[in-house]
Amino acid sequence: MTQQYSTVQEAVDAIARGEVVIVIDAADRENEGDFICAAEKATAENVNFMLNGRGEFCMPVLPEVCERLELAPIVDMNTAPLGTGFMTPIDHRSCKTGITADERAFTVRSVVDPHSKPRDFVRPGHVHPLLAKEGGVLRRAGHTEAAVDLARMAGLAPAGVICEILNERGDRATPEELLTIASQHRLRMISIEQLIAHRRVSEKLVSRAAQAQLPTKYGAFTVIVYDVRYESQQPIVLVLGDPASRPAPLVRLHSSCFTGDLVASLRCDCGDQFHMALQMISQEGAGVLVYLPQEGRGIGLVEKIKAYALQDRGMDTVEANLALGHKADMRDYGIGIQILKDLGLSRIRLLTNNPKKTDAFIYGGFNLSVVDQVPITPPVNEHNLVYLQTKRDKMGHRLPEELG
Repeated sequence: MTQQYSTVQEAVDAIARGEVVIVIDAADRENEGDFICAAEKATAENVNFMLNGRGEFCMPVLPEVCERLELAPIVDMNTAPLGTGFMTPIDHRSCKTGITADERAFTVRSVVDPHSKPRDFVRPGHVHPLLAKEGGVLRRAGHTEAAVDLARMAGLAPAGVICEILNERGDRATPEELLTIASQHRLRMISIEQLIAHRRVSEKLVSRAAQAQLPTKYGAFTVIVYDVRYESQQPIVLVLGDPASRPAPLVRLHSSCFTGDLVASLRCDCGDQFHMALQMISQEGAGVLVYLPQEGRGIGLVEKIKAYALQDRGMDTVEANLALGHKADMRDYGIGIQILKDLGLSRIRLLTNNPKKTDAFIYGGFNLSVVDQVPITPPVNEHNLVYLQTKRDKMGHRLPEELG
């Protein structure tokens, strides 16, 4: 099969042309692919094609549309597993029954018409509005939000049309089956994960919340706390000197580790790397450490401690994460990249052994490049030896062969 996932920009361009795209969500969520097109571009032809997906025909919209058209939730208490925001199904008043592709397309276009009124629609109908969260996939990683994001990014009204794709057996189409469908019909196909990553580096999401001087044993740093739009996390940055004036200052993107950073755990190398990075930046007289709240490679403190318990029984760090239903590494560095750009950097030397961090900078839109990957090798002890070997052998970290 030659068809592969498209880029987000290719999908956005297709949406702008009124085409249908396929969007797939995470395997640990619905593990489902949906046909998506922009509501503003709905026609009898593309609606009829989408209905071949055999799923529910829905229309994701933002809260202001629901308020304008007086669309209410179809139940008082939503107990759906993923909290999908089903609103009152509607048809345009001019439709005969509302069931045809042409009638559904007209209803959809009428909903996004800013001049339409509640009296223009009858209830119940055959178009199911879905309430999307403001902030899109950065707030909720669902097809509802993806449809709104893609339409907005295409310069169209922020509303879409979606239909789940089932296979011939009536089951959810697998990723391989979805790729085949995309190839057969020449459709662009992306994942919600791609869309999240794209937005986290292509949109300005960070802003400075507080800033002060912070004298440390490694030198006089400036500490900056950032807010992140649509997220509760608040990354912390330590800046020494004037890194923007250097051709390529040292930078460390450090993910939080309570056990390693704060209580000097010997199970990992995080605390050692944290202090080594500050020492190396201090020796150069300028640099940046970005402290990202991504405990346990993104699974959180509770899950990390559960993973520790599994490691006590013989699993390695990757096996433990997988056994708990997580990926080996769920971290995202898009917000860290945005912070570095906010600090005025364009070329950096990255303090890391992890090639995933370097790879994160391939995303376009920021003109920020890694000119050197600087190793930061911590001391080895009897408690972290297997951990370091696993990071080298299973996760591709650049660590010495002498680890055994």
